[in-house]
Amino acid sequence: MDIILYNILVAILVTLIGYIFGSIPNGIWIGKVFFHKDPRDYGSGNSGGTNVGRVFGKKVGLIVILLDAAKSIIPLFMIWLFLVKVPLYNNLPLIPYMEYKYSGGDTSSYLIQWPVYWLSIVGASLGHCFPIFYGFNGGKNVAVFYGTATAAGWLFGVIPGLFFFLVLKLKKWVSLASVTGAWFSVLLSWIWAILIETHVLTGSNVWIASYGPALECNYVFAIIMTFGALILTIKHRKNFERIKAGTESKIKWMK
Repeated sequence: MDIILYNILVAILVTLIGYIFGSIPNGIWIGKVFFHKDPRDYGSGNSGGTNVGRVFGKKVGLIVILLDAAKSIIPLFMIWLFLVKVPLYNNLPLIPYMEYKYSGGDTSSYLIQWPVYWLSIVGASLGHCFPIFYGFNGGKNVAVFYGTATAAGWLFGVIPGLFFFLVLKLKKWVSLASVTGAWFSVLLSWIWAILIETHVLTGSNVWIASYGPALECNYVFAIIMTFGALILTIKHRKNFERIKAGTESKIKWMK
């Protein structure tokens, strides 16, 4: 099979797997099973954790946020593990293990030379926002985005997460904090990708921002993060209209 075609087919399959996981409507299922209500009929009209928390309580909202974050983390690492561990081509996995690549190992015999597993996040984001199971009306990509960022490394998730809470404390708008925190994460992902691709960082230094030699946070990762932030921002356009009109609700639990 042609190498380019093989890469395209794997990319499509990875995206579809991510989309199926992302389409799991945790907020809707929990609302209907335990409260006999669809959260999309209340509040902001979506099934994400923030709206679920407003409708069914903060604890339920937190559960949905964690479950929604898992919709990106589980397929990402499941696909990564399969692609870097299972020998499928010339007795080698499809993608070289990143520790081997950045330690100067020869990767020319591997069929796929880029971290195609990041495309599962594209699928998860689209599935979460436009789930096939419930009329393509889902959440706003916040949990999926921050779940991905945190899974990639502390630099992309933890630091922007602290920035999120800072904005939340100052302005009390979850929507504003979510969007600004996401773009801060995008900025860090691009800085990191440039440092790696220009070989400013080499060897063990490549893993400073992550939890070890696992996911490759290069230009592909930065592009995927930008895509996720764009969807997140677009899905919050009505929130910004309400902020401008002075009608956007503010949190009361943080002073």
